[in-house]
Amino acid sequence: MQKIRSQLDIAPTIAKLLNIEYMADGDPIEEIVEEFSGDFDEIILLIVDSLGFNIYTDYLHNFEYLSLSLSKDMERRREQKREAEEMVFKLKSVARYTTPCIASIFTGKKPEKHRMFSTDDAYETHLKSILEVATEKGYKTGIVMERRGALSFKDRLSFVVPVDNREEIISFDEETVEGVLKTFLKTDLLVAHLRTIDVINDYEYSTKIMNGFLRRIGEKFTRSGRRGLFFICGDHPVHTDLSEENVALLVFRS
Repeated sequence: MQKIRSQLDIAPTIAKLLNIEYMADGDPIEEIVEEFSGDFDEIILLIVDSLGFNIYTDYLHNFEYLSLSLSKDMERRREQKREAEEMVFKLKSVARYTTPCIASIFTGKKPEKHRMFSTDDAYETHLKSILEVATEKGYKTGIVMERRGALSFKDRLSFVVPVDNREEIISFDEETVEGVLKTFLKTDLLVAHLRTIDVINDYEYSTKIMNGFLRRIGEKFTRSGRRGLFFICGDHPVHTDLSEENVALLVFRS
């Protein structure tokens, strides 16, 4: 049976990969640290809204780019004569909606500790996310997300790219992707939030659209010649399935 980890483990995992001391309620995912430590130029954390573990497995046929990237990464590690395993993890989601989940992903803290339940709370907190601590340690950091959420990091990160909210969610995510493509060459740690699956409940359609967004980012990164370590992670399961408590985390090197 697959071991279930927690969203609280993402921040300490990134911290350990960057050799940063960071206090969190979660623990580093040692399989990721052992496999990729020192073997990347940049970490790219893409938070895919509503990427519940069931959405990932049920629509795996649409996530062609993720499947291909995981397979290529395993093959690369085998060529290096290393024992390779697929880096797909089931993470327990800390809440059923976006803000507290993303706050836990960024801080490694439980919601009752970070107390960020709305975007307004992000402006009041004294907690420092792994992004902010990495910035203080000299890493170039960036975030691309909805304007109000992004601006809560103003003057705390190297690059803050706000995206105006709108009803046309595909257009929103297209602009988010463009923000990632314009920023990734400048950063050591970059985070973005993609929302199409959360808004378009036709999952057969929305997962295909999301696969296209992930492909554009990943392939552009590969063409750059840099070694990118990708974390693709859900924030919460889809709202229409209350039986699911877990999200997917996929980790691969481009």
